[in-house]
Amino acid sequence: MSGTLRAGRPVGPEHKRVAAVQITGGRGSGYLLTPRLVLTAAHVVGDAPEARVTVVGGTGSHDARVVWRGEGACDAALLLSGSDLVRPETAGRLSPVHWARLTDDSPLRGCQAMGFPRAQHDRSRGVDIEHIECALRPGSGIVRNRYVLDVKDVSPELASGNSPWEGMSGAALFADGLLLGVVAEAPRNWRHQRLEAVKGRTLLDDASFAEVFTRHAGAAPFVTELSPATRTRKPLALAGALHSAPRDLAETVRAHWTAARQQFFDRTGTPTEPADGRRDLLAWLQQFDDPFTDDVEGRRNLIDRRLTNPDVTPDLKVLRLLGWLDPDGQAVWKGAGVTMESLATACLEGRLDTDGPAAEVYRDLCAGGLLDALAAFTELGGLRGVQEAWDDTWETWRQVAGAVHLPAPAREWAGGGARGFLLAALLPGPLAGERIRTALGRVVPPAAGTVGWYDELCAAGGDPDSPVGRLVRADFAAYAAVDAERLAQQAAHEAKRRAERAAREEEARAFAAAHAEHERQWAAYEAARCTPAARLGAAVRVTLWLGAWGVLPVSAAWLVWGMTWPSMAAAISWHLPLLTLSAYAARLPKAVRLGAAYQPPLRRPRMWIPAGPATLRGGLLKAGFVFGTVLVAGVVLHDVGRILMTVFFVCLCVVVFQFARHEEGEVSWTLRDWDDEHRAGLRAHVTWQQEAEARLVNTRPSSARERADAYQALLRGFAEGGIDIAVHRRQPRSTGRDGG
Repeated sequence: MSGTLRAGRPVGPEHKRVAAVQITGGRGSGYLLTPRLVLTAAHVVGDAPEARVTVVGGTGSHDARVVWRGEGACDAALLLSGSDLVRPETAGRLSPVHWARLTDDSPLRGCQAMGFPRAQHDRSRGVDIEHIECALRPGSGIVRNRYVLDVKDVSPELASGNSPWEGMSGAALFADGLLLGVVAEAPRNWRHQRLEAVKGRTLLDDASFAEVFTRHAGAAPFVTELSPATRTRKPLALAGALHSAPRDLAETVRAHWTAARQQFFDRTGTPTEPADGRRDLLAWLQQFDDPFTDDVEGRRNLIDRRLTNPDVTPDLKVLRLLGWLDPDGQAVWKGAGVTMESLATACLEGRLDTDGPAAEVYRDLCAGGLLDALAAFTELGGLRGVQEAWDDTWETWRQVAGAVHLPAPAREWAGGGARGFLLAALLPGPLAGERIRTALGRVVPPAAGTVGWYDELCAAGGDPDSPVGRLVRADFAAYAAVDAERLAQQAAHEAKRRAERAAREEEARAFAAAHAEHERQWAAYEAARCTPAARLGAAVRVTLWLGAWGVLPVSAAWLVWGMTWPSMAAAISWHLPLLTLSAYAARLPKAVRLGAAYQPPLRRPRMWIPAGPATLRGGLLKAGFVFGTVLVAGVVLHDVGRILMTVFFVCLCVVVFQFARHEEGEVSWTLRDWDDEHRAGLRAHVTWQQEAEARLVNTRPSSARERADAYQALLRGFAEGGIDIAVHRRQPRSTGRDGG
């Protein structure tokens, strides 16, 4: 008997129909086909004629006899209880079981079974039901004529090492509420994630089974043909479009990345109450097994480890979803296509920027997880394992960099931007390698022994062709080149400072020698100036000079009184030499002290005549003094007498003596020292000593040029003193001053 599926059919399995089957030494699971008829696996009851059957929430444990037992690959049996195994109200609501016959070999997801596996046995809590979801692989197990089931989400493990699925045998296998078969065993080598079931078709094709079932159920099995490939799926809405196929959704995700992230992952809700977008996506994904790759495990990992993991970022979840939906399509990250070239650009250029797409991708790569997600795409399959290799290489680099004392800029780069270079060196394909070789060609590392830390880094980096070795020869060779240039500049600056210091020392030595020579010459000049012969010569010169000038006042007396009163002129003439003698008495000690420096112009008559306003004024004053003295002396002699005139001249001699003794200016209205050149040389000598002391002890000009200028100025200042101390001879200059 066959028919179509009725609307409102029950969705199996129903937990109120799940039975536990026990015999001496064993136990298993079963399913109520009617209130008294139970379907189970034949190996559960073995050769026993009956078993104990219990239904959760039923009427207790009952004996049930074996009314049919399959043989060979048909590991199934029918048990019949003498009374209802469920309460009357439950029995009245039990609907007929609908059987399914698969019409093709397309994978079928969403299969379900309920039973009592060993993994659910607990001594303190007893036994309990395990509800599993699995995917059916019609193409597997064909030789054994079994359905192969991949269990979703569950992979139990027992401490004893026995199979955790022991006791699950006999459980009924359902899909879309249709009975497909009976769970028979859990094969080895599948990490407890695979079960095998007896095909419902095997039972339905057995005439003895159909006859027993019809006799005890009251009707023949109701069979529906089921084709997994033609089942309709509920569409998923995104960006205003409905999607029923993974690749269609993938195209929309690529074009509307932000919308997909916001709808599915920005608001996730809680595990018990997920947000609408997340719930709709997960429900939509539950409809799919990949008919080409049998990727049940991949879908399980996608949902359980990726899309529901709170530690995975929303954008990374979108990428994981896209990689599962269309692995053969273009890889996209945040709406932008991703290729090996773009990854190389992000690694080598994004690490140098603070903004821009490449910098953002580089930061995402460093955050982790992106490489593994991109490896799901066929065109980026070469990225498998690169993340782990990158992490290992980065750890190796940190150990290498930590063992060397790097300068601050290089140390900062070693902890950040260097990581992108390491990834570029690990990327498959020629592009990244070519760009790295170009970078290596642009950098000229310093010669060995120039930069110590770079030599240590090269030694610690090992193989120069390894990622770490290339990093050292590229990025850190550039830092080392800058450091080498800085060291060279420092060396040049230090050499310049040493040269300048040597020049200053040489200059100081030369200056000290010049100073010593000057002191020697000045000492020799002073010694020659103060010899007894020089002093005697000065006494002779002052005598001749003042004697010659002493004659002139006598002429003034005869000019004033000689025509009118010759006797008065003669009397005054004898007194006037007293003035000359008083000046001579005052000047002689000073002339003797000056020695050779006292040089009146005895042989230079032109210097006797005043020249210039100052000397002319001094000469007029002197002439006025002489003529005034003669006139006053004549009046005193005429009116008072010779004695008072003599007293007048004595007093006048005292005044002249005092003026001649203390007057030391260049121009005196009485007398001159005639040692101008000596005094100029003395001032230059004192100035030399003062500046030499400051030069040698306290102050130094700021540059070599300034020091040279100061030195030359000092020599010129001394030379301008007018005395040649090297030969102890004076070259008199025309001063235009008269004598006194």
